[in-house]
Amino acid sequence: MIETRIDRLEKYVIKLRKKPEINLIYAIAHKQDEEVTRAFNQLLAKHYNPQKQAVYKAIYGGYQKNITQYKAEIATIHSPKYRGYYETFVHIEEGNLALARKTAVNVPSVSMQHVLYAEIELQSGNRLEAIAQAKKALHSSKGLQLYQIYKEYERELPEALETT
Repeated sequence: MIETRIDRLEKYVIKLRKKPEINLIYAIAHKQDEEVTRAFNQLLAKHYNPQKQAVYKAIYGGYQKNITQYKAEIATIHSPKYRGYYETFVHIEEGNLALARKTAVNVPSVSMQHVLYAEIELQSGNRLEAIAQAKKALHSSKGLQLYQIYKEYERELPEALETT
């Protein structure tokens, strides 16, 4: 999906919430804990592939801020794109920002890098740089990834949305 208009993305996500993948995105974006758990369990029942399950478990562990579960699942992810992204978030959560900066460089997706850098700067207390990185993340994303990022920044970094 290449849509970049949030209003259209919102309609799309609401329309397709019956799909557990889409419902998980919506529930996480709106911080609906029970719905996140329900969608997560549906996805585990639907997908038997250990790689897909590892990614879903990492997402769920990250949502719950369960670093122990998060780390265990990241170790089983083979995709360097996702593994590097999730490892960097572990470093951020643990407060190891220097290591987080080093691992963020290796994430192949530019938009994912900007999300990571925004979070690193936010944790560092550099809100202006975090806003700049968040804007870059929003401009380099589209589709469901844009929707997730937008909804997160709507709560955590609303200044980044002012000119988007």
